[in-house]
Amino acid sequence: MDYRRAIGEMYPTARFLIEETYDSLVWWDVQPKPTDAEIIAYYEKSKTEWAFIQMKYHRNSLLVGCDFCALPDYPDRDKWVVYRQLLRDLPVNWTIDTPFPTPP
Repeated sequence: MDYRRAIGEMYPTARFLIEETYDSLVWWDVQPKPTDAEIIAYYEKSKTEWAFIQMKYHRNSLLVGCDFCALPDYPDRDKWVVYRQLLRDLPVNWTIDTPFPTPP
């Protein structure tokens, strides 16, 4: 679980320090310190959204990396066009367990 990210999004201006567990949370902010249950609930609610954003960044990086493969004279261009279309379609059918398409 990513406590640092969850707390940082829950309280964007808060001053805190955390290692890996709630027990290591040092809270210097004037707002009341969030409970472990509040942080976990926020994390569970947000983790799919964060994964979706990460998937889109990775997908976009893969598309940029194979732009040249769509040029008319590139070998096996048709396979690359299909692969690139699968990448572009990924967000429509995506779940957290969806694997990325394999490049040709």
